[in-house]
Amino acid sequence: MIVISAQIKAKEGNGDELEAVIKKYAPQFLQDEGCLAYAPNRRLDNPLLFFFYEKYENEEALKAHGASATFKEMSGAMRPFVDGRPEICMYREI
Repeated sequence: MIVISAQIKAKEGNGDELEAVIKKYAPQFLQDEGCLAYAPNRRLDNPLLFFFYEKYENEEALKAHGASATFKEMSGAMRPFVDGRPEICMYREI
């Protein structure tokens, strides 16, 4: 199993807009074959920070996620509201 953690920072004043985009697209990923978990979160002590926990059956499922039309649409919709590059870490579940 492949686990992804990602942290994204919203531009100042754009946290609510970024959250709206995430809420629109995130539930769709749970329908993808091989996606076992897709849980976006917004930090309580700094509402500009968003944390994603994702879990995939295997590398093929992860690759399919990144190549999906939904992922590409969501990435494009998020872009105006994101400050900097996301911090993404990949893990193999043990």
